[in-house]
Amino acid sequence: EQPMEDYSSIKKEFNQLMLDLEPSLEETIRNSDDPLKTALLYARIGNYIDFAALANVDSATVLSLLNEENKDPLDENEYRRFREELASASRLVYLTDNCGEVVLDKLVVKLLKEFYPELAITVIVRGFPAINDATMEDAEEIGLTEITRVIGGTWLPHISEEARKLLETADLIIAKGQGNYETLHECGLNIYYLFLCKCEWFQRQFHAHPLEGMFINERRI
Repeated sequence: EQPMEDYSSIKKEFNQLMLDLEPSLEETIRNSDDPLKTALLYARIGNYIDFAALANVDSATVLSLLNEENKDPLDENEYRRFREELASASRLVYLTDNCGEVVLDKLVVKLLKEFYPELAITVIVRGFPAINDATMEDAEEIGLTEITRVIGGTWLPHISEEARKLLETADLIIAKGQGNYETLHECGLNIYYLFLCKCEWFQRQFHAHPLEGMFINERRI
């Protein structure tokens, strides 16, 4: 295992890679038939940037995944319910996962704020550095803190009181990544999990092929 300090420069590298791509990705998203759906697909592809689960994360693979018009569509029924619930929701919490990926999460949040201006959105990042998880420093670096409220509060299952209250009172929660699924599954909250199946356990659990994308709801799994 790499020592923790080795990750700070590589985190910056992936944040910068995604920031460089952000304008063209945002343009593609906005020009698509359903911008929010496309933004969620891109955010899910971004879940590939995970040094803990995948041995060789490289920028070339990130780029090819983003360019290949992600083969796995969002589950249509879940997406329809997600949109229906958004229409009446007043509070949404977005749990991030990794650096770099958080730039794509930012685009989802940006669209949610435009389409649902009454929706109060809080993004929760890791409370302290852990491998390549997105932290408050990453959120500031990529401009997420400029568009929405961000708090550092998760190192699930140890979670700050503020973060716990936010999760318990949210109408909707979007949780990125395998780790958030593992720690939150069976909590019964209205969580939409968005992740790629990166390890064998997840592939077996969901009868999924490697890197298959999931969009599933906690209450309907």
